[in-house]
Amino acid sequence: MKTSRNKSKLSTIALILLLAISTILIALPGATAQQRVHPYPYINAIPNPVTVNTPTLFHVGSVYPTPMAMPGWSDLTVEIKKPNGETEILPPVDTDQTGGTGVEYTPTMVGNYEVRTHFPEQVKTAADSYTGPAGTIIEDAYSDWLELEVIEEQIPYYPGHSLPKEYWTRPINGQLREWRTIAGHWLETSLPTAAAPPSMSDPEREYNEYAPESAHILFRKQLAMAGLAGGVTEEHGFEQGDAYEPKWSGSVIIGGILFYNQFGSGGGSNVEQVVVAVDLHTGEELWRRPLTTPDGSIHRLAFGQVFYFDSFNYHGVFSYLWATEGGGFGGGSVKWHAFDPFSGRWVYSMENVPSGTRFRGPSGEILQYIVSKNAGTVSMWNSSLVVMYGRSSVFQGSWLWGREGSTFDAANGIEWTVTVPELPALPGSVYKVRDGIILGADFSRGNNAPDPANIWVIAVDNLNGHAELLAHETWSPPVPQITVEDVSVEEDLFIVSTKEARTTYGFRLSTAKQIWGPTPERHYTDNWGHSSGNSWDIIASGYGKVIAGNYGGTVWCYDAQNGSVAWTFDIEDPYTEALHNNRWRFRPAFVADGKLYIENTEHNPRDPQPRGAPIICLNLTNGEEIWRLPYRQGEWSSTMIIGDSIIVAQNTYDQHLYAIGRGPSTTTVEAPLTAITRGTSVIIRGTVMDVSPGTEDPKIAIRFPNGVPAISDGDMEDWMLYVYNQFECPAEVEGVNVTLHIRDPNGDWYSATVTSDRNGVFSHMWAPAVVGEYHVTALFEGSKSYFASQATTTFGVDEAPEEPPSKEEIADTTVNRLPAYPEIPAYLTIDLIILILAVVGVVIGLIAYMALRKQK
Repeated sequence: MKTSRNKSKLSTIALILLLAISTILIALPGATAQQRVHPYPYINAIPNPVTVNTPTLFHVGSVYPTPMAMPGWSDLTVEIKKPNGETEILPPVDTDQTGGTGVEYTPTMVGNYEVRTHFPEQVKTAADSYTGPAGTIIEDAYSDWLELEVIEEQIPYYPGHSLPKEYWTRPINGQLREWRTIAGHWLETSLPTAAAPPSMSDPEREYNEYAPESAHILFRKQLAMAGLAGGVTEEHGFEQGDAYEPKWSGSVIIGGILFYNQFGSGGGSNVEQVVVAVDLHTGEELWRRPLTTPDGSIHRLAFGQVFYFDSFNYHGVFSYLWATEGGGFGGGSVKWHAFDPFSGRWVYSMENVPSGTRFRGPSGEILQYIVSKNAGTVSMWNSSLVVMYGRSSVFQGSWLWGREGSTFDAANGIEWTVTVPELPALPGSVYKVRDGIILGADFSRGNNAPDPANIWVIAVDNLNGHAELLAHETWSPPVPQITVEDVSVEEDLFIVSTKEARTTYGFRLSTAKQIWGPTPERHYTDNWGHSSGNSWDIIASGYGKVIAGNYGGTVWCYDAQNGSVAWTFDIEDPYTEALHNNRWRFRPAFVADGKLYIENTEHNPRDPQPRGAPIICLNLTNGEEIWRLPYRQGEWSSTMIIGDSIIVAQNTYDQHLYAIGRGPSTTTVEAPLTAITRGTSVIIRGTVMDVSPGTEDPKIAIRFPNGVPAISDGDMEDWMLYVYNQFECPAEVEGVNVTLHIRDPNGDWYSATVTSDRNGVFSHMWAPAVVGEYHVTALFEGSKSYFASQATTTFGVDEAPEEPPSKEEIADTTVNRLPAYPEIPAYLTIDLIILILAVVGVVIGLIAYMALRKQK
């Protein structure tokens, strides 16, 4: 029993000891979790000094980043002591995961401010190697005081750069930020007859500030056999793609490079498919290859993307060429494949891409609204979420890094889904989609509308994931068939055109109520266009204009806010080549830099094609013609496109792609290589030549062995047809103006303006008055067709030689120098005269000889 009692005591002691140790072990992690860390807060001001009443940026935070599982440090404030002794506390801010953030502040008085950061105490919710485990207390702390000097004087900022005056190319140095206004992209051709935002009035078009104001051609590229076939086929031409067999589609411009499918879509992957990349500024073919995915499938180019990725770790623009497969008539999962524009290499793919209406987000991400009427829901799909889905926090700061060559599930790109309670009961379906707007109706192009017709508008907040019914109205159509032609959020407008009456009505987008119309009736043939998917009216967003018309051949421009007629323009066909009218049918291609570019197409043109079908540039303000070229476009091909302020247009008369824009020039100047004597005239001459890439085409160079001269803007249309299309040489052609700046030896300037001729040659005859060396600069200041160029040369002027003495002067001099003699006998007189004449003759001969030697 004693032993048992001892064992019991030992067991009790052991149990107590075990519990004590357990308590200590349990307590130890708690003690560790409660460790404290000083955050070492900081503050800086950029700029410092700063001009009064202009902002400075405080950089505030802790030297420690937060763990990736935490969003950042919270509730930091900035304490400010003003020069007058007042204290201001700025509202609390949160940092990003680097531990820092920016706070903008505008000082309002001159003097020295003192500022510091307050970092409030907070507890970590995750562990990292910088500040320890979760539960660590980051202590309350202040940064050191920073003195901010506020001055009256304006502090210098980077001066910026002017837009180019000479011909320019890509890549553009990243420091030339101002050039963004001339460097637009064309990412896809989306027609206004579709639901998606049309490319015609895409905001990207406004980044073409140098949009062509002349018919000048930079170069051309042939697409296929084309033009007059000749021989036994007589006047007929090679087939040109209309109808239904386009030669040119899916074309894209990114970063000054034109990408296009070399062949038509017929045959799909059963035949060779190649994408071509061409430098828009030089005409150089950069690469030519099929777009091939790892499974060996070959794809056609569908559209492009320029996407700005901005994260805590990486900032930059990513660009892609996209090919698509599946869906449509063939069905199956929809796949998108991304390719590198620089090389054509496959980068990644997405499968299970949902069906929706595609548009672009503010950073270039591809978005889709997915509307389910039955479920009463609106979803937004975001292409960027597809790539970022499931990435660990450390990789959230990078885009594709480490995942190139992957195929992502696009179903993970649904950013949000919300319910719109009224949606299931709304008549009809989605008609048009714009960023932030879904417009629906119970009528469509080519079908009779109900009476009354229903129009409804859903407003969408992309950022906050919210959608609500904005308006629902009914309207009694004046004719059986009506069409919503275009929608503009910027103008708060959508337009409805009538087929039978050929009129247009304006509706306020925010209310769905009619605000103007009908417009005057257009030509009866315009009703054909309103039945077609290849004709359209557009809203010129940002310009307050509506453009309407098609087969009638009259461009109608209406005021977007009241529907009044601003101007009309008749596209006359002086030679009655068009069978249906005395005017050419047209459709708007795009609006850029205050100019409207229109083109002629035909659903299924007869052959030979009617001659003279134009592309035209009009002043959008007043409808005046700026230029035109008889280059007919393909009805089923892409419209004309523009990027980097250069137009690319198909010409079905010869199946070339033409790059149209302001081109490079070269100027030469020459003067005599030997000095002239003062009082003598000098001829200064030189040339101004067109050195656009197309002039180096062997077909052009062989016809112009001395180069292609630069020609005036007014003669450009006929001249380009002569150079590139072998039309007759214009009888009257004027060159360009050249300014001659001449600096004399005294530093004074003389200027003259001359005009080059049809061969590019200019000249100027002038008599310099000062002895010495002259510098001549010939300056061509550029035009709507060419960028500027200049050249310099020199010539010299010598003093004129002295005039030799006359015979009489020599004789008098000789006689006067003879010594006086006493009177001589008469018989010697004749002898003396003979002697004197002999001496005079010798002297004259010697002087003449010396004068001749001096001139040599």
